[in-house]
Order: sequence, then structure tokens, then C-alpha cells
Amino acid sequence: MNSPAFDWILSAEFWAMSTLLLIFFVGFIATILPVAPGNLIVLGGVILHRLWVPDCSVSWTIIGFMTALSMLAILGDYVLTWWGAKRYGASWRGSLGAILGAIFAIFIPPQILSILIAPWIGAVLFELIGGRSFPDSKRAGWGSFLGSMLATAFKIAVSTAIIIGFFLARVPALPEAQNIALP
Repeated sequence: MNSPAFDWILSAEFWAMSTLLLIFFVGFIATILPVAPGNLIVLGGVILHRLWVPDCSVSWTIIGFMTALSMLAILGDYVLTWWGAKRYGASWRGSLGAILGAIFAIFIPPQILSILIAPWIGAVLFELIGGRSFPDSKRAGWGSFLGSMLATAFKIAVSTAIIIGFFLARVPALPEAQNIALP
């Protein structure tokens, strides 16, 4: 029972990669269904892999770049919701309501439903409080909804980029890759 395949299954790299793939799956699902900060879960998987098997992982420079992308996705979530509301005629009150609604949605289960509805409700309520008509308030709410959908698409793109970037940046670190003779 001393075959190379069996030895690889017992290796730290096998278990690190298996754990990483599970974390990538959970993080990507959390990005699509906003129940947790999916980008940070994916990034955490990359950092865990680096700490677990540093010789077969990406560099800290790559992790720094992935961290910057994750922070940009978090910031983009709020900025794009605000932008959508402003694009559809929201005042500063409606934009503030959309952002507060997005923040408040984190604590209201089920998150998938509340993350979609809470920015809309926040924009509409704050516009109504500011004295705008209900049709104008609904238009601002629609803009915050579109902005939050755009933000979700951006976060999915960032998670995808981190996952693909991990595998592309990892190839030169693999011991097998150094032994391949190119024609």
C-alpha cells in the first residue's frame, strides 16, 4: 500500500486542497445567497491554504491583491446600492435609506429576501419621510434594488476572480510544475 497516489492522499497538500475546495464552495454560495460575506470566506480559504502548506500555495503578494479585491467588493456593495438609488432620482435621504436598509438587512432572516427588499424599503421610507410622493419614492427604491443587484454581480465576479486567480497563481508553486520539460 505504498503507492504514490496513496501517499498523496495522506499528504498535507491533499487535505489542504480538499478543505480549500470546500471553503471555496461555501464562500461562493454565500456570495450568491447573501447570508454571509462570501468574498471574505473565499479569501479566508486562500489564507488558510497559505498557512497550512506554504510551499504549495500562492505568495503573500497575491494574497494582498486578493485582500484588496475583497475590500473593494465590500465597499462596492454599499457604493453601488447608493449609486443605483441616486441614478433613479433618490435624494440624499433615499440614498441614506438604501444604505441603512442594506446594513439592516444583514440582521433580518432570511437574508436572501431581506438583502433584496431592505434597501428598497429604506430608500422608499426615507424619501417619504423627506416629503416626496409615493411614485417618486418607489422609483428611488427601484434604483436601490438595481444597484444592489449590480453589487451582487460584482461580488460574484470578485469571488470568481479570487478562485481562478488562486489556481493560476499557484501553478508555478507546485513541485510537479518545476519538473515538466517543455518542448
